[in-house]
Amino acid sequence: MVVLFVVIAAACVCIIVIGTAFGFRKKSDPGILPLYQDWSSCCSSSCCCRETTETDKQNNLLVTQSSQEFFIPKEKVKVQPPSRTHSTACPPSPTGSNSGSDSEQGSISSESTNGLFESEIGAVKPDLYAKSNDTLVLQHEKQGKVKKLGKLHFKLKFDFDKSDLNVNVIQADSLPKMDFGGSSDPYVKVFLIPDEDRKLRQTSVQRRTLNPTFNEIFKFPTTYDELQNKTLFFTVYDFDKFSRHDVIGEVKVVLREIDVSREVDVWSDLQPCTVKQAELGDLLFSLSYLPTAERLTVVVMKARNLKAMDINGSSDPYVKVSLLQNGKRLKKKKTAVRKNNRNPVWNEALVFNIPTESLKHMSLEVTVVDYDLLGHSEIIGKCDIGPLCDGTGREHWHDMLHAQRKPTAMWHTLHD
Repeated sequence: MVVLFVVIAAACVCIIVIGTAFGFRKKSDPGILPLYQDWSSCCSSSCCCRETTETDKQNNLLVTQSSQEFFIPKEKVKVQPPSRTHSTACPPSPTGSNSGSDSEQGSISSESTNGLFESEIGAVKPDLYAKSNDTLVLQHEKQGKVKKLGKLHFKLKFDFDKSDLNVNVIQADSLPKMDFGGSSDPYVKVFLIPDEDRKLRQTSVQRRTLNPTFNEIFKFPTTYDELQNKTLFFTVYDFDKFSRHDVIGEVKVVLREIDVSREVDVWSDLQPCTVKQAELGDLLFSLSYLPTAERLTVVVMKARNLKAMDINGSSDPYVKVSLLQNGKRLKKKKTAVRKNNRNPVWNEALVFNIPTESLKHMSLEVTVVDYDLLGHSEIIGKCDIGPLCDGTGREHWHDMLHAQRKPTAMWHTLHD
């Protein structure tokens, strides 16, 4: 009996020890949970079952909450419920579509109608936000079949600090062929009408090209208020050394219709000259400089189509040549008078002594004058020749310096 009692007691102690061991493992290791649940289901203790149920609920709650969100550096991204298919890498687009890159979803659409750009804040109208590099294209209504005369590219800007209108003649494109060789020698004259400053503004001549590049800037001193009542004219000519220069076309710009307070980039079609400018005539003369003798020789050859200054429709012209140093008149010489002749021929040489070191400061003013015996002689037109002059005046001076000892002749259009 004693032995049986001892065996039963030992069995009870073993059961208690085993139960206690399983209880500690259950609290420290969730992996034993299924085994512990099976073992605890056999236990009739209500406290043990209640403790197990509450613990299971807490564990399940922790597992559920840990899958709801995760963190990325500088950004918190919420995970969608498992039943949905949205990607957690990027948020869905406002339209509900998941396709496309992040840049496409976050940028303003560039595809729109009527020139509008659609965005989340509404329609953006680009014409309300002017840019400094906008290009203005001036197109004219075509009446019937009009010959294409090409295009002219220029920039306009008013300088408020110096009170000047800056005109940058950049280039011309697709000019017509004016010479027998299938090319042209174009240059551009710029006029501001009405203009108190009667200075001639003319680009240099570009030889044998139908697409000339000028890149020359001209300044017209005026106020911004006066500019609103003025018109800018660009006249493109074809240069001819031995005859009158041909007009290719013109561009007319009414300045009150363009905002020149900022730089305006303009392309315009050339139009036939609608208003014929007053023709004063052309003058042909040659220049030569002899360094050893320090002598400048001007040979006045002839003139063509001079403006009629007398009542009988003719003129009595002569030519006066003035030598200027830094704009100051030093000497002047003149030819003989040709009576009643609008196409006179002189072939007279006028000589000036100029030191070589002073040549870069010199210029010539060549004036055609209508002689009047009883009254005051009237100026028909003039032209300026020198290193700082514009257009053909500068070109002729440079040709003389490069071909010393040899006379270089050139036609010059007279201006008032």
